[in-house]
Amino acid sequence: MKILLALDSSILAIDEAVSIARVRQAELTALFIVDHTWNEFLGHDWLSGSRARAGFLEYVRADELAEAQRLAAEFRSRAEGLDYRLKTAAGRVTTELCRELAQGYDLLVLGYPFRRGLEILRNPLAKILKKAPCSILLVKSG
Repeated sequence: MKILLALDSSILAIDEAVSIARVRQAELTALFIVDHTWNEFLGHDWLSGSRARAGFLEYVRADELAEAQRLAAEFRSRAEGLDYRLKTAAGRVTTELCRELAQGYDLLVLGYPFRRGLEILRNPLAKILKKAPCSILLVKSG
């Protein structure tokens, strides 16, 4: 069995994916996706002529990378003793997640609501449910 964990702020989803992988002796991959769609979201006219837009985009990129490192460390500590893979991708969150799922996973473990990048403003679950070639476990976050 191959499990994909979509890393977001849900520690409960991490714990659930690790638990299932241990019990089922499954391959576990955790994927963090750096959202590269902020540029599209802001548009091109926002405070043009100043460095405010560029400064904000640099801030968001730095924040995304810091979140990736924090969640990777959290995942590693909770998956200690387990054989796992940790991956990072960059792009539109749902697109990158579905691209990884196409690699042949049996289960996607996802925090609900899924909070990654701009997906907090969109409805990522509808898109993921439509395109996912495997079962999906939603782990409700407090």
